Amino acid sequence: MTPVRSSVVGLVATIALTLTACTNPAPEADRWQPVDLPGAGRVVTLTGADDGLLVGRYDDSAQERASLTVVGPDGSSRPVAMETRWEWAGREAELLSVSEREGEVVAVGGHRAGAHGNVRWTVWSGDLDEVVEQPQRFEVFGGWDAGGLTGTALSQAGPVILGSWAARSRQGLDVAVWTRDGDRWARPTRPGTPLAATATRQPSPGAVTDLPGGGLLAVGWVTVLGDRIRDEAVLWTAAEPAGPWREVSLPSTGAGTQRPMAVDCAADHCVVAGSSDEDVVLWRVALIDDGLAPARPRTVLPDAVHSPAPTIRTAAGAVDTVAHSEPARGEQPRTTRVVRVEAGAEELPATELPGRLAAIATEPRGAVVVATTTADRTRTWRRAP
Repeated sequence: MTPVRSSVVGLVATIALTLTACTNPAPEADRWQPVDLPGAGRVVTLTGADDGLLVGRYDDSAQERASLTVVGPDGSSRPVAMETRWEWAGREAELLSVSEREGEVVAVGGHRAGAHGNVRWTVWSGDLDEVVEQPQRFEVFGGWDAGGLTGTALSQAGPVILGSWAARSRQGLDVAVWTRDGDRWARPTRPGTPLAATATRQPSPGAVTDLPGGGLLAVGWVTVLGDRIRDEAVLWTAAEPAGPWREVSLPSTGAGTQRPMAVDCAADHCVVAGSSDEDVVLWRVALIDDGLAPARPRTVLPDAVHSPAPTIRTAAGAVDTVAHSEPARGEQPRTTRVVRVEAGAEELPATELPGRLAAIATEPRGAVVVATTTADRTRTWRRAP
């Protein structure tokens, strides 16, 4: 998401803090503080916005399960009206991704149901006062050729949804983008682009955001098929949602599996977070006059990835932030590890928060908010810039 952003247990057990909003005064700058965000249900998305923080929730006891709330810099809050036009799918959907730019909002959510257990996707468009569902034919996002959806972004040229779709070559899945024309969403046809799968390369989408100066930035990986199968980290850029898209290789760690899964941008750089074999790594991508300048990846959490489906999120800022959690294993409780990556710092201590990582975002004033979910509740945490 844009310059405005696409979203410890015992920090110290003896500290008891009750914060009523993510902007309460005088937080302790050197640690994560628990914070109460308004709304019912668990937090599933966080999006930085000009007006503050846009909080997406899912409440399985409500008739309309998805909700959006704007939390202002002064701690005030107000709901964003969500008009549902598709009674079944829209009411059941859980938000996957919410993007905001200059007051415009696009949200995507899904609900898994039906005889085959496929996801029925729902998209809303609007502003910080109201978003309206835009029902689509099932085949727009679903059907035999569907892969899945990864996220949304809003650029100066319009919104985009990132995902995957069966390759025209029938050689796997292409990385796919959907663009909006009025109330209709469709995939622009650009065969032969670097988003396409071939017999020797299989691209996979990780995340998408908009660039501060205009344009879009998507990240993911390409599985190279040959004598040595490997996943190579890449990013794709485009001036407009429909493309053309250009592929840029990210500097390699030398690992066999490198998978970027998250991206976020500040005014002068973007950060890309993902896995490199068992490590969580961060690529810093400088924004320069003639394009992008990715630096070599930095390991932020060594030997942390022990599953094929880790959750990794990142937030860009004066100090970049990376968060990671693993799926539950047996009776072991889930935890989220958060690392602040300060330029020039040799040591990167991690903070452990209780619960599964749900979302992360940077507020307009630079503070970072992280949401985690346990079996019975959502917890949110804030750290001053």
